[in-house]
Amino acid sequence: MQLAIFLLIVVLLAIASALSLKKKYVSIGIPDKLFSYILKEERRIWVCMPRRHDELPPDKRYPVVYLLDAEEQFANFTTMIQEVNEADGSRIFPEMIVIGIPNTNRSRDLTPTPSKYNAAGTKVNDFKRSGGGADFIAFIEKELIPYVASKYPASDNRILAGHSLGGLTVIDTLLHHTTTFNSYIASDPSVWWDDQLIINQARVALLQQRFNGRNLFIGIANTLPPGIEVEQVRAEVTSETNHIRSILRLADMLENSKANGLNFGYKYYGQYDHTAAASATWRDALPFVFKEDSLLKAG
Repeated sequence: MQLAIFLLIVVLLAIASALSLKKKYVSIGIPDKLFSYILKEERRIWVCMPRRHDELPPDKRYPVVYLLDAEEQFANFTTMIQEVNEADGSRIFPEMIVIGIPNTNRSRDLTPTPSKYNAAGTKVNDFKRSGGGADFIAFIEKELIPYVASKYPASDNRILAGHSLGGLTVIDTLLHHTTTFNSYIASDPSVWWDDQLIINQARVALLQQRFNGRNLFIGIANTLPPGIEVEQVRAEVTSETNHIRSILRLADMLENSKANGLNFGYKYYGQYDHTAAASATWRDALPFVFKEDSLLKAG
């Protein structure tokens, strides 16, 4: 009898412990997938829904962030939006859905053209499988966005965010698929790609196209070699500074092209390297792109 009571107590304690652990566990994403007929492969996505979304009216709709390089950026991005909005009890940007897009072939999908040049501006033979960006953006535009709209409470307010080659894809999408997204966030974008081809395309597009209602925020990391300050780098011609010099060249061009209607902002993160600058960019970019948003004002 005593043994039976003892075993019952052990079982009850185990159940209580399991329930306690379950309450403490926090899931930041829901795995999902769809088949892409454009890319001819199955694509996984990770979905982060706003907290307590199931307690709100069923017709409530949320802005959607499409986040590239999800395997590197998804956890940081989703944790950041929760921490920032809850830090002081106020909301500096609205609740949102985050769609993380993991890679299957990064150099293929996140590059608009095959490049013969590396980040230093030197001719190389390393990028033979690159240049599939047009198909990747077509997948997002024609397959992923409709899929998300059909399955999740998504509004028409869409944001594309990417870091490094993902940032290059963000800039390329802004120039060539301007109305697909409302806002674009590029963290330390690799605009050196293909001998700065995207910068040359931007020069033409900024003069010929209209970007009314579009927002772009660029974060710039400190990739400077020792002994060189950011104020000096624009006059540099060394291969070591090609990456940051390319971004500054694009930023200067955007700053001087305000007549086309684009709402543009950027920030240099002197204390962060290429990898760390991503989190800082996300934190500053969201208030920037949402500052005129009626959803934020209503919240």
